[in-house]
Amino acid sequence: QSANAYQYRVEGSTDGETWKPLVDASENTKKGGLVAHAVEAPETRFLRVTFLGSSGGAWGSFWEFEAYEGDLPALPKSVTNTAKPAATIADVQAPPGFEVRMFGAPPEVNYPVCIAAAPTGEVFVGVDEQGSLGKEKGRGRVLRCLDVDGDGTADEISVFAEMDHPRGLFYDNGSLWVLHPPLLSVFHDDDRDGKADRSETLITGITTDQLSKRGADHTTNGIRMGIDGWIYIAVGDFGFVNAKGADGTTLTKRGGGVLRVRPDGTRMEVYSWGQRNIVDVAVDPYLNVFTRDNTNDGGGWDIRLSHVIQSANYGYPSQYKHFPEEIMPPLKDYGGGSGCGAMYLHDRRWPEGFGDALYTCDWGRSEVYVHSLPEAPPTFEAHQETFLKIPRPTDMDVDGRGLMYVSSWKGGKFNFSGPNVGFVAQIRPIDFVPKPFPNVEKATDAELVEMLKAPSAVWHLHAQRELLRRGFDEEKTKLVAALANDTKAAKVSRNAAIFTLKQIAAEAAEETLLGLVENDPGIREFAMRALTDRADETFGVPTEPFVAALADENPWNRAQALISLGRLQDKRVAEKVLPLTVRSDDSTMPTGDKPHAQPDRGRVIPHLAVKCLVKLNAVEACLKGLEGPYFEGAAAALREMHDPAAVEGLIARLSKESDPARREVLFTSLIRLYHREGEYKGDWWGTRPDTTGPYYDREPWEKSDRIAAVLKTAVADAGPELTEHIRTQLAKHVVKIDGIAALADATPTEKAKPIVVPEVDPNNPKQIANRDVADVYADVLALEGDATRGERLFVQQSCVACHTFKDGQMPKGPHLVDIGKRSKPPELLQSILEPSKKIAQGFDTYTFVTQEGKQVVGFVTGESADTIRVRQTNGLPVELAKEYLDDRVKQELSMMPKGIVGNLTAEELADLLAYLQTLRSGE
Repeated sequence: QSANAYQYRVEGSTDGETWKPLVDASENTKKGGLVAHAVEAPETRFLRVTFLGSSGGAWGSFWEFEAYEGDLPALPKSVTNTAKPAATIADVQAPPGFEVRMFGAPPEVNYPVCIAAAPTGEVFVGVDEQGSLGKEKGRGRVLRCLDVDGDGTADEISVFAEMDHPRGLFYDNGSLWVLHPPLLSVFHDDDRDGKADRSETLITGITTDQLSKRGADHTTNGIRMGIDGWIYIAVGDFGFVNAKGADGTTLTKRGGGVLRVRPDGTRMEVYSWGQRNIVDVAVDPYLNVFTRDNTNDGGGWDIRLSHVIQSANYGYPSQYKHFPEEIMPPLKDYGGGSGCGAMYLHDRRWPEGFGDALYTCDWGRSEVYVHSLPEAPPTFEAHQETFLKIPRPTDMDVDGRGLMYVSSWKGGKFNFSGPNVGFVAQIRPIDFVPKPFPNVEKATDAELVEMLKAPSAVWHLHAQRELLRRGFDEEKTKLVAALANDTKAAKVSRNAAIFTLKQIAAEAAEETLLGLVENDPGIREFAMRALTDRADETFGVPTEPFVAALADENPWNRAQALISLGRLQDKRVAEKVLPLTVRSDDSTMPTGDKPHAQPDRGRVIPHLAVKCLVKLNAVEACLKGLEGPYFEGAAAALREMHDPAAVEGLIARLSKESDPARREVLFTSLIRLYHREGEYKGDWWGTRPDTTGPYYDREPWEKSDRIAAVLKTAVADAGPELTEHIRTQLAKHVVKIDGIAALADATPTEKAKPIVVPEVDPNNPKQIANRDVADVYADVLALEGDATRGERLFVQQSCVACHTFKDGQMPKGPHLVDIGKRSKPPELLQSILEPSKKIAQGFDTYTFVTQEGKQVVGFVTGESADTIRVRQTNGLPVELAKEYLDDRVKQELSMMPKGIVGNLTAEELADLLAYLQTLRSGE
């Protein structure tokens, strides 16, 4: 369209770095007219023309203007002269009332994995050109991006620091914490020139050697700083072996969950466990933690939105499927997808419904969601709406001015994908006026405490950080304590004051905090948490206020009392905890095909009560509890106590218990204790681990033989009902005992047939195998297929041999249950016609070499500590014993047989494509 149809703005650049407006006009667009305006600023060497109302502008330079002879300087660094930009504002769709600006784009801002916004507006972008699967070193860095003129686009971009695989960032006062497995480090910019001057290593070994074998996917990921002063770390299911903090604390943990550590690398501890490949954690100003867990690659456990509660276990992979009553339930299962970055935005300057909400990124669905979560004490109800449509979102953050930043991996794959991958967008409400964040270093103590009342959680956090840097001071402490006790102040501000007080005054804050626990029910939860927040500062903290809170009418307070009592480590409270191991309402465990994926508020407090008893190792109290009304809860806790006294106590109780139902429960607890989880040495379970449970790497221990002897005696003497129960539980727990006949394997046997590649008629020009692939793409995408006919073709072409396409089916190859909402038609078509171009993550083809020299080629459908289940290239399954394998080698070709649709016409392929688009589980 011609320029004279629009109003436009012309801006100029003299030095390749800055530009200023030259003219606004609407009817001066004759040939050469734009250039003529440069006379108003004769030093101008570049022009940027923006048609007002459009999504952006383009740069051009005067190659023939008579005032400039010879070579011209290079284009500004933030400008690309490509005719087709890699990223545009059109890539992002925001809801009404919001505007999007292109903050950073290729070639300067490339491969953004994670981002962190300083309160003052600088944005730090973690760049990893290796993506999730690349392993080459020297391709990672953190960029510092600064928008000098406030137009929403970064003008100054520099490399802040270099490291491999940046995965999580947090910035405060010249220091940037970077999680870059296997390390957590902090980089300091002492002279504030935008480049780190020195660094400290806070944690080493915060992953396994799988990092060098598979890349950074499934390692430790995003980090968030809470108002409690902990850095919360999202741990993928690589887990970690011998992770060592700055104070020498060393931890090993199989699987995934949330780890936390103090900003100086001390006091590292596990916060919660039993998740898969969480890529980020979101922490709200009340210290509720949320995750969007990653998909299970078709194993029956998909994208889960979870309220992550301290001490809880979320069941992956060994309990969710066969022991769902024992796990902490998610808020909601949303079907397929790929959870990525997450953030809790608390900023009352934003519009209602958006300024106090959780935001999560879903890479697989190319959307960012907003979750306004209604309270359902002691947890929340699920809510989800699309906030942004954006290609492959990876992370997000907000600055102190209230501006949001979202990173995209547009155009990228799982490893290096060439130039121009991704971008960073800025999101703001329309007509929003961002005001500068205060200079906290120049603020008085009173002004900083007043900032804890601000409408933004970012203000709270960074005002707190400055107060902490100034150290302990009696007057300052009185100011903070006054706010904590101010019943007229907002709860969010009082909570910020409580945790500021605890961090400044340590044990000296106990008197104030105990007063809040005893006298202020509305703030009791937070005061209890603060009192027990640091394990090494709980000596002398009385248990009585926490025991009293177990009877609190507020479920939030009861839940926190259980968590805190577990941390206080006083076994004498166990008798008071036992009543909370049973549901306090009339609710029951969800039923159906996926009980593990359904919300269940009634399970939260009983779960925490059991975990509290286990944390206390309250063997004696639980054995006594077997005699009373809390029998079930006591037995549930004893199942997790691998203590000789627990085993002997259960056996002794059996000799006194005559009730058949209770005897069955006691035998189940003994069977559970036959194995324990083996020591983790970094042998990762893969993307489709064994889910039979209740352990992944089953290992006998000193009481296994004793349990086996008791079970043999019981089966010899028991009647048919008890014998059947014992045999059923042995099968469920995968326990094999000589002398007890095993039940038939309850796992359904797959009736598999080998794949037969259909023959192609070389004389039929309509069949796909005889046509140019580019023509096939064009023809198929132009047709509207028939899904009913396509469903028949899905069976006819042997697609069913390697793909799961309905919930509840036995896992096979790439999961197609919701492929219709995860992939667009061109992507689906490429997967069919050219499958090796983009292999679904987790479904790589491997060659397995046995010790006898035999080779098995296929992809992994399940992996236990001892065996690997493989679907071969002919579609038939096989199970291989790990101890007899010499090697496994990844192949570059897809498992999908070449020519599987070669006999179809374009019309038939369009039908198949139409059927795949109907597979949209969860909608």
